[in-house]
Amino acid sequence: MRHVLSALVNNTPGVTSRVSGLFRRRGYNIDSFIGSSTEDERFSRLTIVVQGDDIVIAQVISQLEKLEDIISIEDIKAESMISKVLLFMKVKADFNDRTGIIVVANACNARVIEMSSEYLILEALDTEDRISEMIEIFKPYGIIELVKTGVVAMKR
Repeated sequence: MRHVLSALVNNTPGVTSRVSGLFRRRGYNIDSFIGSSTEDERFSRLTIVVQGDDIVIAQVISQLEKLEDIISIEDIKAESMISKVLLFMKVKADFNDRTGIIVVANACNARVIEMSSEYLILEALDTEDRISEMIEIFKPYGIIELVKTGVVAMKR
């Protein structure tokens, strides 16, 4: 089962290493790990996506709460959060395919942010599922390169 953990932590050197190290020691792979500043420069927000059953994740949260840099941590349920993933994707686009790719991009709520004679670079901000669907849609055109962020989430 997929869990999205949101942790408010002290903005100190090494905090992300200590948090990720706890997952490593427990043998859990982190699907995504995003750290960013908050409205208060003393704190950072970590958004961690992991797979695991409820009991094990509860144990991990309990251990994380013992770390001195953790202010609070919560397992956010899908129905009570807003989440997005940012995608940049470079797609082959010769002159004949360009218009079709732009139409498809618009239908996917993506926008062209750079263009050359050989490719288009698209940008999209959407849910994980929609981003995955968009990648599948563009595979037949020829994806040259793509990069995406992990999940950024906020409790409603």
